[in-house]
Amino acid sequence: MPTDLIDLTADIVIAHASVTEMSSNDLLKEIKKVYATLEALTKGGKALTMETSDRETKASARKMREAAEPSIPSAPAMTIEEAFKPDQVACMVCGKTGMKTLKRHLASAHELKPGQYKRQYKIPKDQPLAAMEYVEKRRRIALERGLGDKLAAAREAKKNKQMGE
Repeated sequence: MPTDLIDLTADIVIAHASVTEMSSNDLLKEIKKVYATLEALTKGGKALTMETSDRETKASARKMREAAEPSIPSAPAMTIEEAFKPDQVACMVCGKTGMKTLKRHLASAHELKPGQYKRQYKIPKDQPLAAMEYVEKRRRIALERGLGDKLAAAREAKKNKQMGE
């Protein structure tokens, strides 16, 4: 029976840890808690009270959230002029260079939205977070495909439809 409990405990903790970020201490506590609960259930006793379990879970969740808060340095890694060049953009948080756009990098590496990033480093609102050459290239491609004309036609059709109703 102990092997079954150990296997069952391992399966439960693995499933929980696969969707929840846990430190090694949290993982050990979780293993002990799950094993003790399963052992109590097999002996016919009561499992751990939910109140204690909930308090511990909420406390560990709070600690994890505090630890997960992005620590963004207040001083930029480079100036705005260095960060926004015609052929590439660089991150003012970590200094990473060679990117065409910043939006995905900010979200994945720093958990920042473009507006937060611009406010933090006082970047003008009209400054795109992409390399200007890249923006112009995409604009040219869109115009060549007639996307501007199609958009204008769709807006006109929508306007006419609303007027007709």
